[in-house]
Amino acid sequence: MKKCLTWIVIILAGMLYAMPAEAADKPLKVYILAGQSNMQGSAHRVTFAAMADDPETAPLLKEILDENGDPIVCDNAWITYLTQRGDGDTVLHSKVKVGYGFDSERIGPEYGFGLFMDKAVDEPILIIKTAWGGKSLAVDFRPPSAGPYEPSAAEKERGNVPASETVGRYYREMMRFVHATLKDAESLQQVVPGYARAQGYELAGFVWFQGWNDMCNRHHIEQYTENMIHFITDVRQELEAPTLPFIVGILGVYGTDPDSRKFDKGLPVTAFRKAQFEAVAQYDRQAPAPYRGRVMAVDSGPYYELELSDIYWKRRMTGEWKRRVTQGEMTPEQFEAECARYGFGSGELTAQEQRTWDRCASNAEYHYLGSAKTFVRFGKALAEAMLAMSKP
Repeated sequence: MKKCLTWIVIILAGMLYAMPAEAADKPLKVYILAGQSNMQGSAHRVTFAAMADDPETAPLLKEILDENGDPIVCDNAWITYLTQRGDGDTVLHSKVKVGYGFDSERIGPEYGFGLFMDKAVDEPILIIKTAWGGKSLAVDFRPPSAGPYEPSAAEKERGNVPASETVGRYYREMMRFVHATLKDAESLQQVVPGYARAQGYELAGFVWFQGWNDMCNRHHIEQYTENMIHFITDVRQELEAPTLPFIVGILGVYGTDPDSRKFDKGLPVTAFRKAQFEAVAQYDRQAPAPYRGRVMAVDSGPYYELELSDIYWKRRMTGEWKRRVTQGEMTPEQFEAECARYGFGSGELTAQEQRTWDRCASNAEYHYLGSAKTFVRFGKALAEAMLAMSKP
């Protein structure tokens, strides 16, 4: 009897994840998503509910939650994900659902992207996602045609020159994983149950979302535009897909006008965003002729929650000042003066600020505050841009 029940469970699991019959004869559309920590994704599922607080985002809840209020699992979109968890790399795969971010309770851009592509596309979908935190395009994802990494004078002086074997390592890992996934029908069937060899697949698009580590290094910013042009060209060349639709996700921490913010003024976010936009603008002028066209920038800045960021900085700065008062490094009068300078009132969060923080945030500012409102909307924007580029 126990053996019989085991087989029933296996059969039911296969029915749950198998490809719908009407989609089994259509080519599998493959989208590659790659980048660093914000492509991994920090938005915890508990922040979904906060979308109901904003009339502009409340309607999205009907599209990402089922009738029981649980996050939707895609019908006809699958994902395989190579990332770092714990002490080493790991590979996960299933239908697109919550759990393909930093951990099993979080999402990145893939969730909104997968949901809205699933609704818009008749063919079955596979997302191949590779993302590791704390990586740069200048070193870690350096594309082959960019040539050897040339360290800055400061790096040479400090002895902080990357080892040659680390240069381009994650570019190679990304491409290895893509090739291994697409190797043959058997490798695809491990990710997409019900995939048939006769279906074939179509490389349908690539999304790159990365930037913080390059932004923190002015030497990297100076070469980012050229490196990104090489990256797009090399990816297309290696995948033998010269016109593969390619999206560059633009760093949007601090919104669309970082210089207007009162906090973290020392970071060259505006300069870095310009380098990213310039890569897309210049691509067709610099890339070899066969690889031109169908490259788009999608800005994550409009989806960054500036009011939530204000609360983040209020918590962070007043917390530090309170510590300094306790340590005798700041007087209570100085504390009050700093609070007045930044418009922080008494230095305590109001009841409304605390409620907003508790409902909306689940991570740090450089991780878009771990807000589902940000990641779902940006994922949807990526899907809409990909669909627009895919039209004949």
